[in-house]
Amino acid sequence: MKNILLGFFAILTIGSAAAQCTADFNFGLETSGISPNPNLGEQFAPAIVLQPYYDVLHILIPQYVLEIDSTLPFSPTTPLDSIELISIVMVDLNDTLTTYTLPQIGLDVVCNNNGDSGNPCSFLGGNQYCASIEGTPFLSGSYRADITVKGWVTVFGFPFGQEQLFGSLNLNIGTEGCMDPLADNYDPAAVIDDGSCSTAIACFGDLNGDSSVSVADLLLILSEFGCTSNCSTDLNNDGVTSVADLLELLSVFGTQC
Repeated sequence: MKNILLGFFAILTIGSAAAQCTADFNFGLETSGISPNPNLGEQFAPAIVLQPYYDVLHILIPQYVLEIDSTLPFSPTTPLDSIELISIVMVDLNDTLTTYTLPQIGLDVVCNNNGDSGNPCSFLGGNQYCASIEGTPFLSGSYRADITVKGWVTVFGFPFGQEQLFGSLNLNIGTEGCMDPLADNYDPAAVIDDGSCSTAIACFGDLNGDSSVSVADLLLILSEFGCTSNCSTDLNNDGVTSVADLLELLSVFGTQC
């Protein structure tokens, strides 16, 4: 639960200009959780460069401290006062020494704590909240959000806070295109598959790759007739270009691939 909960804060920054999201996700009987949930393989929806982006993250803050970290030296009934965002960096997964703030890649996050605190990115225990991730990204890449958060509890009447650094939610920014690496038109920058993937189907006898078996292919065989090594027109793979290959081609002559 610790990693799930704190993954939420990996993308929070304070924003106020945009409309706030609505904390209305159905968590069922759960007492804590987030959506999307990285522990279930979920991440933020991919973003397209220079196109408006919007996604919403929902979080259910647990009521008790030990629901976040069962190893902490607190009673099972010690309430979690709040969790607040301290800082955030976006780590370039292709070069983990390179980091950005969200505004540096064209995005912002607007926290909605339902007005429970003057700090919009401070969230009280036992409540559900959300944050909208929005903007127009201009820097493509795959990013991991590394964040520092502080959890607050009351110990003997005094507030006690502890900071921790976490990162679990990823965001991919790129283009729309073919995402199948086996396709002829594979686009390594694509983060959304647009259904355009295509793969040329090999056509037996089409030696020149013009999608038909024609006189041009016949002439290629004749030009290499008698070849005994590294023959590009060896259709039957016997190591030579001979009458057998000529007959193979004639058997499919006129085929349109």
